[in-house]
Amino acid sequence: FKGFDGVQWYGIVGPAKLPEEITQRLNAEINKALASPALRQRLSGEAIDSMPMTPEQFASFIRADIARWRALARERGISLDD
Repeated sequence: FKGFDGVQWYGIVGPAKLPEEITQRLNAEINKALASPALRQRLSGEAIDSMPMTPEQFASFIRADIARWRALARERGISLDD
């Protein structure tokens, strides 16, 4: 559809108030794995483009995606029924 850009994405999140040092360690290890040529090739074979981010960048990405879809739902009158 013209103007439609729907992207499926995957991410890893932890529980609220996860200690910062654990968050940073997990992020570093995940981004290290995503930089691996073998993993990049395997993901590419599944049509997955990795997007390594910091925790702050990922939080911003999620907020922007929610805002985008919320605006579209409001514009189109889409709502959830109980």
